[in-house]
Amino acid sequence: MLWYKGWLETRLRLWIALGWMGMLLVFVSLRTIAPPPQSPPGRNPVLGLALMMGSFVTVMCTWFAGAGIASQGAFQMLKGLHGSTQFTLSLPVNRLRLLAVRAALGWMEMACVIGAFCCGVWLAAPLLTAGATAVEMFEYAVIVIACASALYFLSVLLATFFDDQWRSWGTMFACVAIWGLPNLTGVPAYTDIFRAMGEGSPLVAHTMPWPVMAFSLALAAIVFFAALKGVQAREY
Repeated sequence: MLWYKGWLETRLRLWIALGWMGMLLVFVSLRTIAPPPQSPPGRNPVLGLALMMGSFVTVMCTWFAGAGIASQGAFQMLKGLHGSTQFTLSLPVNRLRLLAVRAALGWMEMACVIGAFCCGVWLAAPLLTAGATAVEMFEYAVIVIACASALYFLSVLLATFFDDQWRSWGTMFACVAIWGLPNLTGVPAYTDIFRAMGEGSPLVAHTMPWPVMAFSLALAAIVFFAALKGVQAREY
C-alpha cells in the first residue's frame, strides 16, 4: 500500500521528467548534427554534457525527494501539510518504514530517469560522446546516480524541517553551493561530487572516481539517518 501511495504521488512527476528529458535529447541531437566548425583549443565537448547533467541531476533530486513522511501533491509545491498527512501518520507502520519506502521509490525513479538520459545522450548525440564506448557510458551513468544519491537524500533531510516549497528551493541552493564550493576553497578531491560527473568521469579521465562515489554513498547514508531522527522527533 505504501509503495502504491508513493507511486500515486510521483507518477505525474515521472512522466513530466521523462518528457523534459526527451526535449533535452532532441535539443542535444539538433545541436550536434551541425557542430561549430572548430571547438576552442583544449576544450572537451563532454564538459558541456557534465554541465547539463549537473543541472539535470539537481532538478531530479528536487522533484523526486518528496516531503519526508508527509503526503505530497502529484505535481505541486505545497505550503503546510497535505490534507491526507494525518491519514498517512495513522497507518499501522512506523515512521522508519514510511520514510524508507517513500525515499526508496523516489530514488529508484530518479535513478531510472538519469540512466535513461545517459543512454539517450549516447544514442542521440554521438558527436558529443565521441570515443565513449557503451561500457564507459554505463559507468558514467553509475557514477552520476551514485553522486546524485547524496544530493537526493539531502533533499529528503530538508523535507523533515521545511515545507515542500522551501525544501525545493533549499535543495537547489544547496546543490549550487556544493557545485561552486571547490572553486572557492581547497576541499578534498574526494568530496567534489560534480567534478566526478565531468572532468573526473570515465568519459574524460577514463577511470572510475571510486573515492568520490564512496564518499557520496556514505554521505547519503548519514543524511538518511539524520532525516530518520528528524521525522521521529517531529510533531505533525
